[in-house]
Amino acid sequence: MLTATAPTVVPEEQYGEVKGKLRSLAILKKHPRAFLPELEMFLKAVEMIYSTAETLRQSAATKENTEQIKALMLRSSCYEDILVRVVLGGEKLVDVLGKNSKYRKNCI
Repeated sequence: MLTATAPTVVPEEQYGEVKGKLRSLAILKKHPRAFLPELEMFLKAVEMIYSTAETLRQSAATKENTEQIKALMLRSSCYEDILVRVVLGGEKLVDVLGKNSKYRKNCI
């Protein structure tokens, strides 16, 4: 007999993406520039977001849960971009978050 399972807030394929991003984050954290003190907040925020996604992944896909996880993943995407630009791209955080930066407007 087949049983239908209720949709979860983080579908299995999206969870696979989250696991891949966690692996990438672990590698990024080993880079010497990842130890810059000004990046600590962004690194911890991304880790917290992924941890929350892990916790919520089996929750029912209610409208509230789905909106919450979408907002978290959007924020995570912004933080990831900032980390990549500063750690791997060698840019200064102050330049990335400059006055007219899309990150200043959309992420912080």
